[in-house]
Parts: sequence; C-alpha cells; structure tokens
Amino acid sequence: MKAWPFRKYESVGRLAAGLIPAAALTFGLFVAMDRLVDVGEVKLSEVELRPMASIVLPPEKADVLVRDRKPPEKLPDVVPPKTRAVTRQNPGEIVFDFAVFESPVSDLPIGVTEQVYQPVSIIGRERALAVRAPVPDYPQAALRRGLEGECEVVFSVDAAGRPYSASATCTDKIFVRSSETAVERALFAARTKNGVPVGQENLVYPIHFTLND
Repeated sequence: MKAWPFRKYESVGRLAAGLIPAAALTFGLFVAMDRLVDVGEVKLSEVELRPMASIVLPPEKADVLVRDRKPPEKLPDVVPPKTRAVTRQNPGEIVFDFAVFESPVSDLPIGVTEQVYQPVSIIGRERALAVRAPVPDYPQAALRRGLEGECEVVFSVDAAGRPYSASATCTDKIFVRSSETAVERALFAARTKNGVPVGQENLVYPIHFTLND
C-alpha cells in the first residue's frame, strides 16, 4: 500500500522525459521546412491596355431584279360605229298585219258527231277493300292454354276508310279484344259512288286464331 505513490511519480517522469525530445524534434522540423520553402517577392507584369476598335460592317447590297421592259405601244384609236338618226313616227303610220286562222272543216256529217260524244260512265266500288289488313295479336292467355278460335268482327268505315264501332263475336271470349283492336288499327278503301268515296256500315271481317301461325 505504501509503494503506490512512488509508481505514480515514476510514470509521470517517464511521460515528461518523452515529451521533451518530441517537442525538440517538432521544432527542428518546422525550422528546416521554413528554410526550404522560401517564397520571394512576386512581381506582376503591367497589363497593356489596347484601345477597342469599332467594327463596322459594310452595307448589304439589295438584290435588285432588273427587267428589260419595252416602251409601251400606243393602241390605235377605235372608230365608233355609225348611228342612225331616230325618226319619230305618227300613230297613224304604224300598221300591224293580223294573222287569219281558218276554222277546221270536218268530213263527217254534223249528226254523226252528236252520236260519238256520250256521257262517260264511272265505275264505282261497291264494297270497302282492305288496304292495310288487320293483324291481330295472339292473346298470351290463349297461348298458355293452347286455345284456337275464330271471330267475325262487325264494323263501319268512313269516307277516308278508317274503321270504327268494331264489335267481335268469337268462339271464345278470350279472342274478342284482340280481334276488335286489330280491325280498328287497319285501313280500308271505302266504296265509291259516282267516283266519290262514301262511308259504309255493317261490314264483316273474319279473323282466325291458329297456333300454327
């Protein structure tokens, strides 16, 4: 326990003995390097200033297209046509020639021509004809049940051929509404009397409902 302070002093002495030579060596190196690197006075040469010369480009020559043109020639004077003097005429001096048309002469006697021209008979249409025939829709209930049937639709048409007041009589009432609707949507050519279309009543149109259709 008593030998510990002496060891401490011994290590400190060794450290101090090592620092002194190191410091001397470092100082010597610094002095040697300072002598080796000797920077003299640097003298810069004077800068010679040259005057700036102005650069002037020569003017550009425009490309001028020169054409050889002949002197204009003078056209000859145009002589105007001769005009006639306008003379005024009196109303009595103007004369017009009128054309004369002769009536045609027939070789037939007068009585024969009266027999040739007779009233023209107009062929009329006695009954209305279907222009756009009725196309009924097969009832869905009848399709599901596999039913077939026939209908007679009584209706009337006006002068334009439009049907109205349709009433159907069918083998099964399931086809009544479809038959009446089909006839009312159709179009007919009304009958004519003396060439004039007239309405017609109590017409009958048959409609058949078959599953093969």
